[in-house]
Amino acid sequence: MVSTQKSLVLKGTMLIVAGMLFMACGNETQKDESVSSAKDSVVSVESETNTVSYSLPSPLQIASIFKKSGLKYQDGITTSQKDPSKYTTNLSKSLNLGVYSADLSYCVLNKQNQEAMNYMKLCRQLAENLGMGTVFEQSNLSKRFEKNIGNEDSLAYIIAELQMVTDMYLDENEQPQITAIVFSGAWIESMYLGSRIYEKSKDKSMNTKLTEQMTILGSIVNALKAVQKKDPAIDGLIADVQSIKDIYDQLPSVKANPIKDDEDKDITLTDEEVLKLTKRISELRAKFING
Repeated sequence: MVSTQKSLVLKGTMLIVAGMLFMACGNETQKDESVSSAKDSVVSVESETNTVSYSLPSPLQIASIFKKSGLKYQDGITTSQKDPSKYTTNLSKSLNLGVYSADLSYCVLNKQNQEAMNYMKLCRQLAENLGMGTVFEQSNLSKRFEKNIGNEDSLAYIIAELQMVTDMYLDENEQPQITAIVFSGAWIESMYLGSRIYEKSKDKSMNTKLTEQMTILGSIVNALKAVQKKDPAIDGLIADVQSIKDIYDQLPSVKANPIKDDEDKDITLTDEEVLKLTKRISELRAKFING
């Protein structure tokens, strides 16, 4: 047996708006390509003894799921666009890179072009603060994003390429913890946006999609635990994410409808249960964005 344990590596995952929402063929100028289903991002954690994979959706995919379920653009609910320099730790930088990426996805899918541009710039600034500025320089990704703003098909190609370059960068530089932290921030913001829309619409379909997204919480916790030795601050983040899962698991509607791993069953929460759940999500979101 090898005496020293290998470092954990997180591969094939999302970062900044990872994954492809549109799997169309052609080039960036094509606007009439058909839209098909999004692909999950697969997080593979390799250790000396085994490899465990978790399937996690990208922020863009979550936004798309919510949009198809009735999510409409609501002004003023995304994160206030602040100076990224206020985030001084790698944890806060990574979390808010995830938050901004979720807001970016929400704005892109709702054709809020100027807002999307603003969030793209914020994502780039935070990436630079994390030492990943070069990923935006490759293939003129930022300029191409700006040139194609408003064209969802074209943005999908650019976003997919950005994900690939970022994934390669993190893999080569052995920084799997950043990926797991970014996804946590993106998930929190996506759920916050979805819950705010539900609060106003009380749409049953949106209720169902919110509960569907809760099923990946266990995978998020496991992904964070796999890289927690990379940054002591991850311990607190694990506890924060776990607290949401604990609340969800104890809701009467959830306890009355246990779901097996291989089962596909919709659960509808009461308004009071949604409020209890989203209250905790809102608290964590405020904690993250306030640094």
